[in-house]
Amino acid sequence: MSRDDARIHGLLRKSLVGELFDIQFDLFSARSKRTGNVTKPQALFANHEALASSSEYFASLLSEKTLNDPTLIELQDHHTCAGGISLSEYGYASDSDLDEEGEGEGEGGKIDEIVKDKRMFQTASNLNLTTKAAQRVVLSRRVFVTDTAFNTWNALLYYLYTDEILFAPSRSQGTKIARHCSLDGPPPCSPKSMYRLACKIKHDKLQAKALAAIRLSSTVYQ
Repeated sequence: MSRDDARIHGLLRKSLVGELFDIQFDLFSARSKRTGNVTKPQALFANHEALASSSEYFASLLSEKTLNDPTLIELQDHHTCAGGISLSEYGYASDSDLDEEGEGEGEGGKIDEIVKDKRMFQTASNLNLTTKAAQRVVLSRRVFVTDTAFNTWNALLYYLYTDEILFAPSRSQGTKIARHCSLDGPPPCSPKSMYRLACKIKHDKLQAKALAAIRLSSTVYQ
C-alpha cells in the first residue's frame, strides 16, 4: 500500500468512529464590487493529522496552541468575518479564485446555509463529543484564514489528501473559471492563486506544479 493509500485508508477509519473532522477553516469566497470587500465566508473541514503528515507548514502551525501565522485567526477571537474585509486587508486584489459576488450561488455559497452549517458544527464541538470506540474526547479548532480564497484552500486540502490538483484556465484570458458542484475529482483553482499559496506554505512540489501551469497558460495564449 502506498503512502497516499495508507493516508486515505486512515481517514476512512477515522470517519467510521466519528474522528474524521477536528479542525474547521473559514475563508472568504467572493469579492463585492459594491462594497469593495471580500465576502461570503464558507467553511472547510479537515483532519489535523492528515494535514500535518502532508505539509511542514501545517505540522508547525497546528502543533502550537497559538497560531504562528498572523493571517490566521482563531474564530472565537474574530466576530466580524460575516461582513467581509477590504481588499487591502485581504492583500490580493487580483485573486482569480474569488467569485464575483452573485456567482456560485448553487455551490453552497448562500450565507444562511453557511451559518446553519457552522452552528450545527459548533454545537457538536461544544459538547466535547466522546467516541465510545476510542474512549477519548474529539477536540475541534476553528481557524479563520484572512488572505486566501475558499476555492484555493479547498484545492490545497484536496491536494494534500490525494496528491491531485486541477488548474483552471486563466481569467486574464477572458475565461470564467467553472466551479465544480460535483464531488468527483479535484476542485479547480487558479494556478496563480495556488502558486502564491504554495510559496507561502513553502510547499516546493505544489509550487512547481502551479508554476508549470502558469507557464503553459502563457505559452498557449501567446
